[in-house]
Amino acid sequence: MSGPQRKRFVVVTSIRECTAAVKAFAAREDWRVVFVGDRKGPKTITDERIEFLDIERQRRLDFEYVRHCPENHYARKNIGYLHAIAQGAEVIAETDDDNFPGPDWGRSVDFDPHDVERAAGLRTFNVYRAFTEAPVWPRGFPLAEIRAAQSPQWSRGPAKVGVWQELADDDPDVDAIFRLTRPERVRFVRRERLALGPHVYCPFNSQNTFWSPAAYPCLYLPGTVTSRYCDILRGYVAQRLFWERQLLLGFGPASVRQERNEHDLMRDFQDELSMYLTVPRVLDLLERLAVTDAPTRELPRIHAALAQAGIVAGAEEAAVRSWCADLERLGVR
Repeated sequence: MSGPQRKRFVVVTSIRECTAAVKAFAAREDWRVVFVGDRKGPKTITDERIEFLDIERQRRLDFEYVRHCPENHYARKNIGYLHAIAQGAEVIAETDDDNFPGPDWGRSVDFDPHDVERAAGLRTFNVYRAFTEAPVWPRGFPLAEIRAAQSPQWSRGPAKVGVWQELADDDPDVDAIFRLTRPERVRFVRRERLALGPHVYCPFNSQNTFWSPAAYPCLYLPGTVTSRYCDILRGYVAQRLFWERQLLLGFGPASVRQERNEHDLMRDFQDELSMYLTVPRVLDLLERLAVTDAPTRELPRIHAALAQAGIVAGAEEAAVRSWCADLERLGVR
């Protein structure tokens, strides 16, 4: 396992044996890989560069949330986030087991850029349009707005970035509708980073994402929606909370290449159906809510409202409360 001096963590979960892609992240200097096991998947990992949390070890961790985390679900990552925070993580990166890091991965992440391009003037912005002319959109973008004309207002200046979402070449994180109808691969241009101004939404995922400590409370993945929706819903909630703390969401050029694991695309479509149907209501709900700059207080309120709207199940409220209680015990407020 990587030495305890390494304070930058990569968190992954998988039901597959440890892949070459995960081992490629483990080979990166100064990064420590935490692999969160599930009921399905490997029982052990012999690569000493990877810290493996199997189900039994997760249960022995002193986290209240463990009792609420569903099995065979992408939300197992939440336990890895808490573990990294407890180890004093200075940065938490997350990825999947089929993404291979490029040579520049993780080397230019600056959460306090002095000069960054910022987009404003839209409610939703398809950020992929800034990195390619191909007709592509990120998973979770409102379907009714895919073909809408978009002309954001651009400005430059300093920013405090809560999360950097870097893109993925070849098979980026798009939805099943795109994959079923447009099978071509996508390569993004190498352009400078950009950030979204307050009240501009774009879905961001967990494929190649870097989190600053100021954003850690918003890492929470809801476990009562499907694994194809949970990181998208998490991302929209996070953006709403970021703005109350003067944090922005940033996007950077592709720094991983995805060799996507085999998927049943119609099963993906089925798992994404609730996302397609409810994202517009989620945005309306988030816009109506009055929230403060205290995310550990606001996350339970937001998920209670989502439960009342039928977007998450009632069990989500207890789970997110336990997440916030664990964070407060760890000194994250």
